[in-house]
Formats: sequence, structure tokens, C-alpha cells
Amino acid sequence: MKTVLVTGAVRNTGLAIARRFAADGWGVALTSRDAAAAEATARALKAEFPQCEALGIGMDPAKVADIRAAFAAVRDRFGSLDAYVNNAANLGVGYSVLNSTEADWDAVMNANARAAFFGAQEAVKLMDQRNVANVGVLPITNANSQLHTGKLVTLETGNNGNWQHSSGSLVFISSCHAKKAMPARILYTASKAAVGGIVRSLAVELGPLGIRANAILAGAIRTDRWDGFSDEEIAKRRARWPIGRETTGDQIAAMCAFLCSDAAATITGAEIPVDSGIGVCLLANNPNWMESDPDNAKYLEATKNTKGTKE
Repeated sequence: MKTVLVTGAVRNTGLAIARRFAADGWGVALTSRDAAAAEATARALKAEFPQCEALGIGMDPAKVADIRAAFAAVRDRFGSLDAYVNNAANLGVGYSVLNSTEADWDAVMNANARAAFFGAQEAVKLMDQRNVANVGVLPITNANSQLHTGKLVTLETGNNGNWQHSSGSLVFISSCHAKKAMPARILYTASKAAVGGIVRSLAVELGPLGIRANAILAGAIRTDRWDGFSDEEIAKRRARWPIGRETTGDQIAAMCAFLCSDAAATITGAEIPVDSGIGVCLLANNPNWMESDPDNAKYLEATKNTKGTKE
């Protein structure tokens, strides 16, 4: 049974991703800042998909110690890891260049960019057991490459000359904000742009181990926040997007499943939009954005230091 760890997976997109892997017969470890919620979600997955082994773990993605403890729990339960989906995030709503503090910066960047890096670091240790002691110093030239540490590692080749090595897939749920900007999301935009750089570097460094890294630029996602929208508000949102409909968690999950499958064996270092076309739109700048758009009314609170939404 293949195993995946999905962070931030007790509701919305993260839950859809966990359910997709469970339905496909994977062992699923999932995290939440709320340990009880993670454990309850794991039990629900097991009840819905009896063939699935599920593990719920409490983890704050902003804390490296929590990340390491979560992967230790996966190792103890499953032994190894085939895929890692980094979904948990601080959405950073209401942070502008003038009202953001050092603590705000740390909160968003730690939960989004730092968590992506250290999560990947721990995932690789479970994907390639032979090089646990040398994570980050990978062979890049031939079968007997000299590592920066001065140690040697040998990767055997088969009859066709292809590397016989471990494999794995790292998927990062990024955002259309990584490529585009809007007011009062500067910290979120910076953090997701950083994730793109991390993904490209991981693809280069981990390729020799057969481990791929990709990001999904998610956008226009329907979440439980939509439950409070009127039909008029929903229609207004849909009218902004070329495809005229929102993206669902199941559609993000389908892309995750693809990227973790053999069908995506040569896809790495990519940032793939799943965003209803929002990322290709060129929108006119509105200097009066706070007052003009009812959907952005919450940003008026930005100057009152009401900030930060976590998922």
C-alpha cells in the first residue's frame, strides 16, 4: 500500500485531497492544528473507505518541531512515504505593506514557506531510506558521485542504463497569488512565490533520487466560506472567471492524484494552474479597492489590525 501525508486535511481542499487518496487505496496520514479533529477525520476516512489505513496527527505547520514529529509518527505507523501534499496554510488576509509587523511576517512565512521547505526535507528522509544521513547532498553526476560531505553513495543501474532508485512525489498547494498580486495579501503573495522557488530547487536536487516536486497554483476555490454567500454574490464571483465556474476541492485533489501517479513520472519543477482561468486574466487596477468592492469589505479592517485567516 502506498502512503501519503496531507497537511491541513480536516476540511475544504485538504479533506478532498485526503478522501481522494483514501478512495484510491492509499494509506493516508493527515494533519491539522487541532489534533482531535485530525484523529476524527482519520476515523471517518477509515469508516468511509474500509481498505484505507488512516492516521490523524496534530501539527502546527509554523513549528518545525511539529513537522518533524508528524513525520516521525508517519514513519512509526507506515514505515515509509510515497507522496507528500503540503496543503496547510496561513491565508494572510488583511496584511498590507503598512500594517504588517515582524510577527505577522513570521506567522505567514513560517506556515507557508518554511513549512514547505522543512516538510519536504522530512518527506525525503522517508522516501529514500538509503540516504537519510545525507539529505541535501545528493549525487548529481554518475553512479559513484563524491558527495559534498566526502562520503560516497552508489546508485545501481539496470540493464537499460536507467537509474534504479527510490521514487516519490512532493506536491505543494500553492496559489494564483504566487504569480499575481492584490491589495492586503502581500505576505501571502510573498510566501507562495517562495514556494515556487523551493519547488524548482527541489526538482533539481531530488531528481537524481527519482523524487519529483510540483506545485498547484490553486484559485477560485469553493470552500465552506461560500455557504454564507447569496446567489447574487456567487454569480458575481463566477462572472470574474473565464470559465464561469469555481474550482472545487475534488478538482484540486484530482490533480494531486495525477501528480503522484506514474502518468506524471516526468513532470517535475512545474507550477500548474487549477484556478478556473483566473491566473490568465489581466484586470484593471482599482486604487479605491477597499471601498468599491463589497466582497473586499473585510480589507477595510486591515487598517484596524484585524488580520490573518488560517486554513
